[in-house]
Amino acid sequence: MSYIIIKIGGSTLTNLHESTIEDIVQLKKQGYKPLIVHGGGPFINQSLKLQGVTSEFKDGLRVTTDDVLSVTSQTLIGQVNPSLVNKINRFDIKSIGINGMDAQLFDIVPLDPQYGFVGEPANIDVSVIESLTDSFVPVIASIGVLKQTGQIYNINADTLAYKLAQALNAPIYLLSDIPGVLINEKVQASLNAESIEAYIEQKLIYGGMIPKVQDAIQAIEMGCQKVVIAAGSESHIIQKLQNGHNVGTTIQNK
Repeated sequence: MSYIIIKIGGSTLTNLHESTIEDIVQLKKQGYKPLIVHGGGPFINQSLKLQGVTSEFKDGLRVTTDDVLSVTSQTLIGQVNPSLVNKINRFDIKSIGINGMDAQLFDIVPLDPQYGFVGEPANIDVSVIESLTDSFVPVIASIGVLKQTGQIYNINADTLAYKLAQALNAPIYLLSDIPGVLINEKVQASLNAESIEAYIEQKLIYGGMIPKVQDAIQAIEMGCQKVVIAAGSESHIIQKLQNGHNVGTTIQNK
């Protein structure tokens, strides 16, 4: 199956180049099965502020209380997701918005309680993806539900994208607000586990990029074909990645 996971970060959505949607449409017409996973950080922050709800981050994760969860799920499912679906549906293909609560797509493994209602997807039902991608471009919001209790959970969108890529043995394009992994302000064309750990030890990879690249290596070891981090603001970025242009940072096993 020619699945391609495209993760669009929340900060990238506000500056996403219009040609990105055109590229996704072309992938579908060429016989690929693109899936979009999205976050929505800036939109969530705005909604939280409007509703007077405070939130904090620990280890790069939004601590998700009951109030934060309510705003987050409403924003992702009710605002960000349909907006992306609408953009795709303006073309002559069909898109559908879903999240982990739909069609029992996946279960949840809760993280440490210090993060509140934050979990990771587990037991992804690949048959649901197969059925949907036959006809649609699925746009997946990073919200899920713990089947045992019915409790809704917030999910880091990168994590959801990685887990889907593992389950589908697919490549993943992480469209970010940066052009790739920067070492001394220069984009690295390729990285592997060994070089990533060396750069982390040298403190040349730091902050929020550390979990992003470490999770990429783990995803590859578990079945993901490759991870490419590239700028979502660049014209026809997906087309360039598909055609092997020297853009972004490709993370592979070797």
